[in-house]
Amino acid sequence: MTPSVLRYSDQIPQMSPQMDLQYVTLIPSNGGSFGPNNEIRLPINVPADSFVDMKKSYIRFKVTFAGTAAANSVVQLDPYAGGAAFISTFRVVSGTGALLSETQHYDALVAIMRINENADVMSSRRAITDGLTQIPNTCTCISNVAGVAAAAFAGCQTAALGNSTRVFCHEPIDPVFNADKLMPFGYTQGTTYVSLQLNTFNGAICQANDATNACTGWTISEVELVCPVLRPGPEFANNFRTLIQSGLPINIHSVGFQNSQQNIAENATGMETITFSTRKRSVKSVMTALRINKFLSSLLTHSSSGFKTNDASDYQYSIGGKRIPSAPIKVNAETNGYDAGSLLNNTLQALGHYNSNLRGLSADKDIGAGLYIQPKASDKTGSSKCVFALDLETYGEGLNGVNLAGQGLPLVLHLNSGGGGARSSVEGALIADLYVVHDVIFTLDGVSGTMSASS
Repeated sequence: MTPSVLRYSDQIPQMSPQMDLQYVTLIPSNGGSFGPNNEIRLPINVPADSFVDMKKSYIRFKVTFAGTAAANSVVQLDPYAGGAAFISTFRVVSGTGALLSETQHYDALVAIMRINENADVMSSRRAITDGLTQIPNTCTCISNVAGVAAAAFAGCQTAALGNSTRVFCHEPIDPVFNADKLMPFGYTQGTTYVSLQLNTFNGAICQANDATNACTGWTISEVELVCPVLRPGPEFANNFRTLIQSGLPINIHSVGFQNSQQNIAENATGMETITFSTRKRSVKSVMTALRINKFLSSLLTHSSSGFKTNDASDYQYSIGGKRIPSAPIKVNAETNGYDAGSLLNNTLQALGHYNSNLRGLSADKDIGAGLYIQPKASDKTGSSKCVFALDLETYGEGLNGVNLAGQGLPLVLHLNSGGGGARSSVEGALIADLYVVHDVIFTLDGVSGTMSASS
């Protein structure tokens, strides 16, 4: 046996400071009842010299649906966004006004992430907390301009009218809530707050086209941000404050998303070159989701997760004129022998940078039925569960991501759309949401007490 004096690989255990843990419930600062297009502000008001475990935090809120209770008069919750369908934009703003994070079309991002979780998690935990479908493998979104009859609804959770209520507990998908370390909000100047920009009335819910009495409104109330707060003893708190006030910045790493949008013209076909704009310095991966623009505010559709492929046959991205990968990734299920494996693998690799748990799929293996890639015969009316994703590190772009902050580096999606009359763009222009997965560094300047984000 090697004597202890020669075991150089032994590490002395690091001691952890004693901390008191308590869960705090934070309420909005701008009212108690909110409707469509309103903003909800949730201050992260925690005691001085405390830390917040944002990864274990969640937002709880109640939705009340107005209308006359009658046959067929129920609203459908989005099967993959659930309660998050009521949130259009998610922001976190520091106490000094600096924007720490912002995700537009947040509801669609949540749907993408949930679709690529394990189906067992969705059908149990997510169904209870977020109101997601209990049959994630086979449930499809209503994505038909004419809507469907009540009898055709299947697999989505519903809420009755007549001022009935549903309570949701949502775990945010946001870089502040994904930080690698505890967030030192008890040492910052001012009060950091979460800003929730609510969706439109029709964009958050879906109703049958033969409803006897349509929903007349929804109201969100009893909003709470539940956070675990850890308070160290006075000795550690004083030492930590002395350390940061000496000028040593505290850096905390995270991974988040940036959203930008472009339109695909009505009746678009053939190779589409869609140019997006981003100035992030460490882009790990990218993914693009297509939806019919007018469906985003339609009461007859699931606006958040009604994804389309536009009968695409293949896609690839280019950065600064360089095509990645060199050969396009195949998409179309019918003309490529139901080749969905490449598309799915690229998606899981792209999402894995945010969370290592995103290694599943809530879709049935029978892709020919349109449950993962919608075949071209029904792309106009059916919905897809796939997005056009690419992990840049897989294709040799470096382990630190791609720097797109400089000039002359456009991010372009080359999407080869099909020519069939049933493609989704015949129903109107499509909106293409690009979500850039990138590194974020949060920095606490102890001298001024300001928190900022660098990406």
